[in-house]
Amino acid sequence: MKKINLFEAFSWIWSQHRALENIWFKVKSVWISDWYIDAIIAYWVEYLWIKWKKIDRTETINFLKWFSLSRDSKKPLKTFWWINEEKLSILEQVIKKFWNLDIRHIEWKDLLDKEIDLFTYSFPCQDISQQWKKAGFSKWQKSRSWLLWEIERILQEIKELDKSKLPKVLMMENVKAILNREFSEDLNWWIEELEKLWYKSTKPFIVNSSDVWSPQNRSRVFMVSKLDENIDEFPEQKLEKKAKLWDILQKDENREKLNKSKYSWFKILENKKENSVKKAILEWYTTFNSENYVYYKNWLAPTITASWAQSRIKFFWENDEVLFLNSLEHLLLQNFPKSFYNKLKKLDFTDTKIKFLAWNSINVAVLEKIFSFYLK
Repeated sequence: MKKINLFEAFSWIWSQHRALENIWFKVKSVWISDWYIDAIIAYWVEYLWIKWKKIDRTETINFLKWFSLSRDSKKPLKTFWWINEEKLSILEQVIKKFWNLDIRHIEWKDLLDKEIDLFTYSFPCQDISQQWKKAGFSKWQKSRSWLLWEIERILQEIKELDKSKLPKVLMMENVKAILNREFSEDLNWWIEELEKLWYKSTKPFIVNSSDVWSPQNRSRVFMVSKLDENIDEFPEQKLEKKAKLWDILQKDENREKLNKSKYSWFKILENKKENSVKKAILEWYTTFNSENYVYYKNWLAPTITASWAQSRIKFFWENDEVLFLNSLEHLLLQNFPKSFYNKLKKLDFTDTKIKFLAWNSINVAVLEKIFSFYLK
């Protein structure tokens, strides 16, 4: 097994770490950055090897108040009293292990002795995504997606002190909308800044999860950069036969079902096929946010989301019964193992939280393909 030192900026739930292990790398997490408490706990569950220990609750809370952490991944947390003792203990130990989890406060002195092989940055997409206000990620506009430029700051600080300590490979990930015309100037500016830091980058490229045998129509943009080294473009991934939604469906007698009697007996108004996704439009059912779509299990699932209709994906089961995808299946669509789901449930993670963690992650199978090509 090859050894690799990994820094996951905006780390979320360890998809990069998992993908590297799946292709036989021995991974050392030299740093992570995130502020969402549930994502930090989820990372600990699988990879940080920290054990819960008894704490002085008041002392721990007073310690955590000095750090920027969030309960919902959107706003900083003002009080920690609602968190149970086990999670408080883990948070305290994770922060003491890395000290700075907030990307805005990580400095070159934290990283200079880490010998980083791979630095991944899946920076916030809220100001790029089609679902939001599209404020962009200009260097001069302090949006949430602007946090990308904290990566430049960190790399610049390392370069000025000791160029040999710069990470060898960088990987960017974000939503497909980053390639839209309104963001082209900012994206080109970012690539130019990387060149000044002696990184040669691929063109931003799109990989769809369905093209790496994952049953979800989910396109994301990636860009890989190498320090002082020419880099090949990522080859197009196309499969003649795609996976199906039924490949990840679980037998669950308690799963949520569509209550037909509440809405009268519905009928199919129209079938639609697009990008290997087949869906039916239901009559006598709310059309709000496309809630009247039902998908076919022998086709792909649509892109899962954290809210609106695609966080509540409905599919035809048997005898026209309509079921909802459960939280385990949301993780499976992102190629996480069932064992991870079981660990989260033991920590009382709700189904809504698990779906949220799955939605905002990178598909593990996609990362395996990219890392296999660039980390030979």
